[in-house]
Amino acid sequence: MSTLTARWFRCPRPLPHAAVRLFCLPYAGAGAGVFHPWPAALAPGAEVLGVQLPGRENRIAEPAEIDMAELAGALADTAASDARPYTLYGHSLGARLAFELIRALRDAGARLPDRLYVGAARAPHLAGSSTFDGLSRVPDDELVARVVAGGGVPEAVADEPELLELLLPALRADFTLLDEYVYRPEEPLPVPITAFAGTLDRAVSMEQMAGWEGHTTAGFVLHRIDGGHFFLHEREADLFALLSADLATVGGAR
Repeated sequence: MSTLTARWFRCPRPLPHAAVRLFCLPYAGAGAGVFHPWPAALAPGAEVLGVQLPGRENRIAEPAEIDMAELAGALADTAASDARPYTLYGHSLGARLAFELIRALRDAGARLPDRLYVGAARAPHLAGSSTFDGLSRVPDDELVARVVAGGGVPEAVADEPELLELLLPALRADFTLLDEYVYRPEEPLPVPITAFAGTLDRAVSMEQMAGWEGHTTAGFVLHRIDGGHFFLHEREADLFALLSADLATVGGAR
């Protein structure tokens, strides 16, 4: 792995014989550590690589702004270096990033993933309002209070000023990205999309999740999980079961 790709991707459990690779993009303010339990849960069929965004965890010293062109280049290089099929999972903000990442890969003529998995994120063309909208424009204390109320920051972290000080730049940068996002109409992706929606999610409705169907010409599936916006923590066993079954069809088809 080159210096560039090593900066963007963390693979705590390399599985060179796994049939498929899964690149995971976290929600706002989070890093690749969110996906630490995934390699053990999805092995041996899938090799998991967490996408490490700047301004968090081992990249905490870097500005939190995300260079999509650099990330797309790193992903293209990594995909080109391995013949195995690869897939993307993005949760909340991560789903929006994954969508734009695939668009950037298509524009560059790079190899596209075999599947896009999106969790807890309204379809890109849909406007809406939720507890997480407009957070880039509020004071720090309100930002933290609303993110904690929505489950995006553990209360134990919210009670530690030093930890919050480290986390705030990434949170503010990520919510700025979301608040300033402008959807650009383009042709739907030639990539199948599998969506995961929390039945108790107060931030993203089932209808907004269903809207992802219009962004693919290659097939769409919507799974319902009995959990809230952060079902990847609350109901991880349910998510792992669905992901494992679907990933087996990606790798097994080769």
